[in-house]
Amino acid sequence: MRLCIILLLLIAGVSSAFAGGVDVILVRSDLPQEFAVAQAYSHFTGIPIVTTPSQELSEDAREQLRGYIELGYRNLVIIGGEKAVSLEVQREIDALGYVTRRIAEADRYGTAATFAKEFYSSSEGAILLYGESSENLLLAMRLSSATGYPILFVRRDSVPPAVKDAIASLHVKKVYLFPQGLEQNVMKELSGYEVIRIEKGFTLPEKKSNALSLAFIAGFSLGVLTVLAYLRARRIRQRLPYEILSEDEERVVKAIASEGGTLTQDALPEKTGFSRPKISRIVKELVDRGIIEKVPKGRTHELTIKKEFYRE
Repeated sequence: MRLCIILLLLIAGVSSAFAGGVDVILVRSDLPQEFAVAQAYSHFTGIPIVTTPSQELSEDAREQLRGYIELGYRNLVIIGGEKAVSLEVQREIDALGYVTRRIAEADRYGTAATFAKEFYSSSEGAILLYGESSENLLLAMRLSSATGYPILFVRRDSVPPAVKDAIASLHVKKVYLFPQGLEQNVMKELSGYEVIRIEKGFTLPEKKSNALSLAFIAGFSLGVLTVLAYLRARRIRQRLPYEILSEDEERVVKAIASEGGTLTQDALPEKTGFSRPKISRIVKELVDRGIIEKVPKGRTHELTIKKEFYRE
């Protein structure tokens, strides 16, 4: 057991050294370009990605973040500005115990460029594609995973200044370019680099073997251990003592449990003897604490118990 703990700490240490102290990356779930930037880096380092809607933290994201915080993860990076991921979401993540910061510029071109400069430090190459289309994102992510090069976005007719600055800062010599949707002027602006056009019939290179391969292996191993530990922690959290509930809450939970774990809210007054306003207050508290799930059903709501309770 002690050897396993030491091994886990060594793996975590190696991974963190290459990941710049970042434990988790969070991106908005419906922004494919930002997700591609994060996912490409995740493939190379093993750092987990959590996705969420813009204005509220999803229940799945909340569960994942709670699991990671129990494993000692603390440093979280949000990709995108406040329109992408709201301040309310950031505050909720802070309340879970994370130290959060943002990588955000005026647009996705600047954001991807800043991310590349901060997290890649230097790179022999870069992957460029049209920033207003998601057509080639999947292949770009696979190419980034194989080469270890960052993903950057260009405009239809030009290479944004922030991208040029990133390429120069990273000491890039080689550019993989997806020409689809781009005008010839983009090629002219890249004339000082070795440009490899990604067109039909292109074959992905073999995975690059370099110093970061150790980080990839360590990150992958840590990711597997993290998932296993998280699932175990989640199973433990799903079994709770009745003592954490108030007397009224326990009556509501038991009323739902007596019907197989699912019951409509409008059936609870008769089952418990409580008034409808009181039921509403108790249900809200139980939902906020993650004990029951509440979904609309006709003119009422269907309530489902998410935890298993026992008497200590």
